[in-house]
Amino acid sequence: MKTLCLLAAILFAPVDAYSQYLQIILQPPGPIVPDRPGQTNPPNVLASGTVQLETGFQRETKNAGGIQTINYLYNTSLVRVGLITNCELRMVVEYAGTRTDSSAQSSALQGFNPVSVGTKIAICPEKGILPKTAMNIAFTLPYVGRREFRPSFLAPSFFLLMQNTLSEEFSIGYNLGLQWDGEQPNATVAYSISPSLTVAEGLSVFVEFYGFSTEKSVSDYRADMGCAYLVDDNVQIDFSAGVGLNTVAPDSFVAFGLAWRFN
Repeated sequence: MKTLCLLAAILFAPVDAYSQYLQIILQPPGPIVPDRPGQTNPPNVLASGTVQLETGFQRETKNAGGIQTINYLYNTSLVRVGLITNCELRMVVEYAGTRTDSSAQSSALQGFNPVSVGTKIAICPEKGILPKTAMNIAFTLPYVGRREFRPSFLAPSFFLLMQNTLSEEFSIGYNLGLQWDGEQPNATVAYSISPSLTVAEGLSVFVEFYGFSTEKSVSDYRADMGCAYLVDDNVQIDFSAGVGLNTVAPDSFVAFGLAWRFN
């Protein structure tokens, strides 16, 4: 019996050590760390048993060739659930709309976007110049949502989420990933970098540059900036706005929202 206990201890010691190691990357019981605002997601993973809702509105405008297109996310909601020590479950539900106006005609569509489900997994904490790192894996489902908005096939995405903390007030987050649209076999490379600065108690500001590149297509480059305010440790409100940096990108966009953590 003692031999069996010793063998079990040897086998599970590395697992336990790794779990303790990853505790450093988990979202601590301090202030909420949402994935919004902006495109650059932080590597923080929710602690087990924690639920977090991140919801908001976005408006995007583009004028080209005498046609104005306005895309809305009347509501975009991310639900996050801390599952185990180093892993959370995620689901995105969005109600969207698009309006196109020209001198000849106008058209509009509204409905639910396809649902996206996935997970965020902690990889390693920050150590020296090595960034705090996590992986975000998601799948956009072709079965739910308005038909015009749904992909024909399952659309996966894989992102590395990284962050370096340079001081108590200043940090830099950056993401790199691959995503598929469920229509074309080629993946889109997505990338972003976002310095963030705490300027007052509970108030932070950020700037961000990000883009999307697909083989044999013109890359899409964008920039935005915004702010986030901690109402308390469990509630954050935010606002952001940005512009396209080339002709492929939208002309401008604006977003605002709320994140709420339930312990």
